[in-house]
Amino acid sequence: MVISAGTVPKVRQQAGSQGILSWRNRQLLIAFLFILPALINFTIFRYIPILATIRASLYQYSLLGGYKDFIGLDHYARMLADETFWHSLRVTTLFVLYKVPIQIVLSLALAVFLQRETVGTGVVRSAILTPMVTSIIVVSIIWAMMYHSQQGLIQSMLAAVGIPRQAFLSDATRALPAITAMMVWKDLGFSLIILLAGLKAIPETYYEAALVDGANHWEAFRRITIPLLMPVIMFVVVTQAVFSFQVFVPVYQMTKGGPLDATKVLVYYIYQQGFLFQDMGYASAITMVTLVILVGVSYLLMRWLRPQT
Repeated sequence: MVISAGTVPKVRQQAGSQGILSWRNRQLLIAFLFILPALINFTIFRYIPILATIRASLYQYSLLGGYKDFIGLDHYARMLADETFWHSLRVTTLFVLYKVPIQIVLSLALAVFLQRETVGTGVVRSAILTPMVTSIIVVSIIWAMMYHSQQGLIQSMLAAVGIPRQAFLSDATRALPAITAMMVWKDLGFSLIILLAGLKAIPETYYEAALVDGANHWEAFRRITIPLLMPVIMFVVVTQAVFSFQVFVPVYQMTKGGPLDATKVLVYYIYQQGFLFQDMGYASAITMVTLVILVGVSYLLMRWLRPQT
């Protein structure tokens, strides 16, 4: 019987597919080994701490005294009547509502402006991206010095144009917007580089066809750029909303939650309860509620910004 040359690979493939370490299984094993470090990282530094936090929220627990009595959902019931918790949640929500839209609009405008390679574009990109790689604690210290009510750089700039000195961090109505402005400046480069990559992935032929059909630049931006860029915008909005909801270092360094709790965000309140007041059980309960809120907000934002098919 004559066996054609084309049937030999098929026979080998069928014979190999019957073994435990077939070609497909080997490929899956190699892929699993590549993602194994990430899985270990998430297990050790994400999932196990979450389980430990759930357990701690059900006990009277402190770092010094350890686990004491099991109290069930008492911490969560206490949270419902805790006015400071609700105030911290409102402050955190305001911070997110201030920061995320302003940052997205500015970064999108800059990305559109900087997507073409012109003279000086690289310098502008570097200037915007530099704060992103700067330590947040260093940035907070520098901006606190700039906001100083007497000797700050911003006060000198205001005085130069005839504007009286302003109390930024010591005024309850200005402290949160002041921190927001600093964080927008700090994180602008992250959203800029993501949106810039998304813009460069849009083929130029779409814009050329739109211009041939009589569309102006604004119509091309609204009808082509925004719809095709929506998956990237969704990613930036969701990630920045989650990161902003967890803001802590600027508040800790610049205001300590003041003045009059005007900047007491949720994570700073968790820090106070867990490390200053040694009530880690209650802090764990607030942490779990914060996690649920973040998951819910992320889900709603992804549903809202999901590209329509």
